[in-house]
Amino acid sequence: MKVAFGICILLVSLIASAEYYSPLAYQVSGRPAVNSDKASIDKLINRFWKAWSAQNAKGVANAHSVDAEWTNAFGRSFRGSKELEIFLSNKLFPEFDKEVSKKEANSYRPISRRYIGSSGAVVYGRIESDRGTSAGSTNRKIAFTFVVEKVKGEWKIINQIITDLRERRS
Repeated sequence: MKVAFGICILLVSLIASAEYYSPLAYQVSGRPAVNSDKASIDKLINRFWKAWSAQNAKGVANAHSVDAEWTNAFGRSFRGSKELEIFLSNKLFPEFDKEVSKKEANSYRPISRRYIGSSGAVVYGRIESDRGTSAGSTNRKIAFTFVVEKVKGEWKIINQIITDLRERRS
């Protein structure tokens, strides 16, 4: 019993001292083809987080192109905004607490944006979540990588990858 208690205390102390690498300072690489692209990409990312916050599966899916690829932190992948909408509606959002989704969306911090050619960009950022845990942490840190492209004059997410961030190794 004392050994089990000691192990519990050790684990709690390790969890409490979880440390992560600091995010990089925000950086923009390249330039948008036209000045309005920056604002349009900002609107797209804001629209995504607003839909995520409200657990609006259709809104999240509509931020993506019809042939988008989406991969979550566990490697589950979907191709196409319709398939993503079905997954979010039927599986993911029903299991998510709405308040946690709001906190996640509000915690989003952009890390970088890289413009690619005249119609592409990569947007990278982080969130914090109370949902699930990364190895040993009490507050899950998650990276979101959005590859966006101007599709028929409208910016859309064409590839999204969600990655769990691990705590810093000593």
